[in-house]
Amino acid sequence: MKPKIHEHKNLLIVIMVIAIFVFIVSLASLYTQRVIACGETATCTIPLPFLIPITASMGLFVGTLVFYLMESQIKKKNIKLTKSSNIIARLFNEEEKRILKIIAENDELTQAKITSLAEMPRLKVFRIIEKLKGKDMIEKKEKGRLRIIKIKEDIKELIKNMQ
Repeated sequence: MKPKIHEHKNLLIVIMVIAIFVFIVSLASLYTQRVIACGETATCTIPLPFLIPITASMGLFVGTLVFYLMESQIKKKNIKLTKSSNIIARLFNEEEKRILKIIAENDELTQAKITSLAEMPRLKVFRIIEKLKGKDMIEKKEKGRLRIIKIKEDIKELIKNMQ
């Protein structure tokens, strides 16, 4: 089961708080080190060990913030994809769904391989494939005696999410 993005909202907030904390501690340490080391801040250079946690904490904060802000858009896209997949699922019977899922999970399959994976008679699989080809859901190529079946790219994700 895929983890839902919106379930991680609290985790994202915790990560942002930790990033801010590390950033503040790094800046405070940097300031303290500079004051102790030279007394005059204009002549001291910033030591590399302090730049690493400062840069890392800012990168972590910015990355988490961007993801947090984009989360609602990602969630909306997933909801639309799920709704579309459910609508498509109602258009096909169980055997057609099974064949479509098998084809969607693999890039290219022979008709014989689909028959064995679906555990259905060859003639039934042939008729379902012809029906799906007529609906422009799949592409069928003939390579000698082999019939290569491939799902159309624009509907591949919908079929994978179909229940």
